[in-house]
Amino acid sequence: MYAPIYLGLSQGLFAAEGMELEISSMRTDLAIAALGTGEIDFIAHGGAALRAASQGFPLKLVFALDHKAPFWLIARPEIENLKMLRGKKIGVSFPGDTPQLVLKRFLRRQGIDPDREVSYVSGQFSPTAFQGLMNGVLDGAVLAPPFNVLAEEKGLRVLSFLGAAVPDATTSNGIVTSDRKIKSRPDQVRRMVRASLKSLLNFRQKRTAAIELLSSQFDISRRTATRVYGYALEILTPDGEISREKVRNILGMMQESGQKNPVVLPPEAVLDFSFLKEAQRELRGGR
Repeated sequence: MYAPIYLGLSQGLFAAEGMELEISSMRTDLAIAALGTGEIDFIAHGGAALRAASQGFPLKLVFALDHKAPFWLIARPEIENLKMLRGKKIGVSFPGDTPQLVLKRFLRRQGIDPDREVSYVSGQFSPTAFQGLMNGVLDGAVLAPPFNVLAEEKGLRVLSFLGAAVPDATTSNGIVTSDRKIKSRPDQVRRMVRASLKSLLNFRQKRTAAIELLSSQFDISRRTATRVYGYALEILTPDGEISREKVRNILGMMQESGQKNPVVLPPEAVLDFSFLKEAQRELRGGR
């Protein structure tokens, strides 16, 4: 749920901090690799990045955008309940990525073997998966906003909000950077975090501006954008911070990613909220 960042960009909050952002869409594993080489400065793939840190990538989450998995399990209209997903094709982004891990945990708890009783079609990010559901190519898919709302409006069936159904399968998109960046350019990290916090707070507090941003960004009606905004408030953190327990849950999902003998680090090893704490104090003090 990156809408607060886009709102901050449109309102000049990043420019005010001297930050000229160039945003690129990259697959999670490629983004993590590019961060490691210094090709990019920050990434917004929280959950996958934190699990990568357990594999030795020197990364830190410095700002958390969400604290619930922003995923909905959507199906074709003829699939009336979860049991009818057995033997069906479900669209996911790619194997081992956060949406699939959350989905697998959910299915397992519903009595469906996620490795034997359903099949997965990878490369199905929300826009593509939504079309796949509409065209009948997919039976089910994991969708993020606004496509969960669009799917419901088009008559597709919402089987579950995974963020609520599997609260311990946490994800946290946000701002992740390298240890090297924190040490070499702390002022840049500080300004990035401060602008991100201002953007998040504006998104939560300035409802009209946020809904207009959602409507224009996704080319959706104001009515649809209003519904998306309601879901966003449930998903987003109140102040850019996520609990240690939720980070522990994210790291614990390494055990379900198929990796042999994953190293599960303590939350403190992958967090650096010092810049966030500073920004929170500054805003409370009116700076």
